[in-house]
Amino acid sequence: MDKIFLIGILVGIISRGIMLNTDRNQYPTKPNDLLNQFILAFVASSLGALLVPALIERSYTSITFLSLAAEQFRQVREHMRTSLQNMEDSQLVKRGDAFIEEIARTYEVRNYMCIISSFVTVGIFYLITRELKIGENMSIAISTAIGILLSLVMKKLLRRRQLSEIADVNIVDISFVNNSIMKVGSLQGITNVGLESDRQRYLEKGIGIEIIPKNGSYEYAGAILDPGQRQAIIYNLYSRLGIYRENYEIAFYPLPRRNPENESLVIAYIPIEKDVEKVLDAVNSAPVLSTSKGRNLSLAKYKINKKGTV
Repeated sequence: MDKIFLIGILVGIISRGIMLNTDRNQYPTKPNDLLNQFILAFVASSLGALLVPALIERSYTSITFLSLAAEQFRQVREHMRTSLQNMEDSQLVKRGDAFIEEIARTYEVRNYMCIISSFVTVGIFYLITRELKIGENMSIAISTAIGILLSLVMKKLLRRRQLSEIADVNIVDISFVNNSIMKVGSLQGITNVGLESDRQRYLEKGIGIEIIPKNGSYEYAGAILDPGQRQAIIYNLYSRLGIYRENYEIAFYPLPRRNPENESLVIAYIPIEKDVEKVLDAVNSAPVLSTSKGRNLSLAKYKINKKGTV
């Protein structure tokens, strides 16, 4: 019992590490947050590992600990949401409520995945030792492999889509019409930039971005044009490349605008370093928020600028 209990905890912690995504899109990213998450993973994995022997002994009251754990993890989600919201005013580009909720939900859900993976690991061990009469060491090896495999499957199922999967991103020109009206690509009227020095900064350092929904899909257009998704895109740009502005320079805040001609999204952005490839990579890697999905499902069979269904 002691050995498989420790194995179950270890598998649960490993599953948390697997689901962290060790690339630049990982949540969480800060060292203190990483330590906090692995401690929570230990707690969650312990609960999952203890649940199987408790059920075998018919100690059904022990299941109430799961409700306490769920409440604790909901508080973790609330704490993360509050922390990120408190930092919003200090950001040159804000995350937005939708992106904050996405991050907070991620923190909560992945703790439940630790419970599931450790529960399945210990459960498989008891199943094959008692029903199939397999030796302890072989049972531990099999249950551990199944637990880690389950973690990989859950990671695949919980993978967040990237913007590149639903949209094509192009670089377009920034110009000014009628002396001060900004034009990005074919869309004019983005904003009115009154100072000549500000317009010059846009022309020299700015990059125009057009995000076009793939396959002319209204469903993808609805996701891209969602207000929370728009904010997540420009925050992803800011977090990757920075922004060439001070807090008081309102004229240089990126303003995503809808182009009604093709339902695309256009942005004028001034990164710290004008590097087109890095800008394209930052936009393409922006996460597609769950709150932005499903807004245009009724138009899923329609194509932009085309009559009838497909």
